[in-house]
Amino acid sequence: MIRIALELGRPTGIITFDRLNELLPSATTEPEDIDAIMQALSDEGINLVEREQSKPQ
Repeated sequence: MIRIALELGRPTGIITFDRLNELLPSATTEPEDIDAIMQALSDEGINLVEREQSKPQ
């Protein structure tokens, strides 16, 4: 789960809440699991964002 989140966020430096929620099995996710994911993203410099911003043309 953490590895996938990191792989998704590395190219852009961001991952959206929606994408992260898709990865997390909500029924089995413990607060400690969420903390571990948030820490791993932070350690890699990956920001959690509401939505991806469109690039200016």
